[in-house]
Amino acid sequence: MSVDEFDPAIERLFAKAPAFADSAQFEASLAAKLNTSSRFRTTALSIAGLVGGVIAVREVLSVDFNFASSSASASAGVQSAGQGLTMAGVDGGLAIQSLLDRLGLTGMDMGSMGGMQLFWATAGVLVALLAAGVVKLSQEI
Repeated sequence: MSVDEFDPAIERLFAKAPAFADSAQFEASLAAKLNTSSRFRTTALSIAGLVGGVIAVREVLSVDFNFASSSASASAGVQSAGQGLTMAGVDGGLAIQSLLDRLGLTGMDMGSMGGMQLFWATAGVLVALLAAGVVKLSQEI
């Protein structure tokens, strides 16, 4: 058989899938199995999302970032850690402000933002970057 004769012969052999006696039963059992695992997966993900959401809301409501004030009962190690975090926050704020100054955005003042506002602003920027990445990825596919 030459190459020109071989390709059409193979195409004719695989043009139609062979029919089996239990094809309908196999398709029904496969569909039932897929539906069962899909329901289980949906239920498990819903429960996990609900539990994670409840934990996240509870943690957000109970957060206390008051490192600047010190109490008399706090130990010296905790006080130095709090002061170190406060100084790191001040240094970070100064670094961001100097970056804004170099970019020509001297009118923007980051000092008035608290820790929680800065956290949510950063989270918003990250979500926007992730969304842009998903859009770019979906356009490539």
